[in-house]
Amino acid sequence: MKDLGGKMKGLGSLDAPSIGTPWLMTGLVSLYGRSHLADNLPPIANVAISNVPGPNYPLYMTRAMLRSMYPVSIPAHGIGCNITVQSYNGNLDFGITACRRAMPDVKKLANYLGDALEELKAAIAKAAAEAPPEAPAKAETRPAKAPKAAAAAKTGRRAPKGAAAPHLHS
Repeated sequence: MKDLGGKMKGLGSLDAPSIGTPWLMTGLVSLYGRSHLADNLPPIANVAISNVPGPNYPLYMTRAMLRSMYPVSIPAHGIGCNITVQSYNGNLDFGITACRRAMPDVKKLANYLGDALEELKAAIAKAAAEAPPEAPAKAETRPAKAPKAAAAAKTGRRAPKGAAAPHLHS
């Protein structure tokens, strides 16, 4: 669908004056709807699934941590269901937008997603149980060196430039 949309971008003119564009677009959309042309054209796709990567760290607003980030998709004509998955702080949040005529009970799809997650967890547990055990790691023969930042902190000197500072949590 994205490939087809990219090819269609070149069909529109970029030289159109922007003053009349809203009026022109409103008229074209109205004409398109009244002509029922969309009802006679085959849809490009009936389900769209998107993955939106989000930050892998918590976000805050006035000391309140954002707990979830549920995406909301923009429906397009011919696409009966749009599923968007957004990652945030180590979690995945799902947003489902659907045409009520194409999918009258979206809640069923959400429940099926939960069932599929449980199936995936069971398959991972089964694969882990059937996997051969890993060989034990060899013991270190030399004593490990302390990181530069930690060693500098013990001596009271400044850490060398570029050394990682220890993380402190309050």
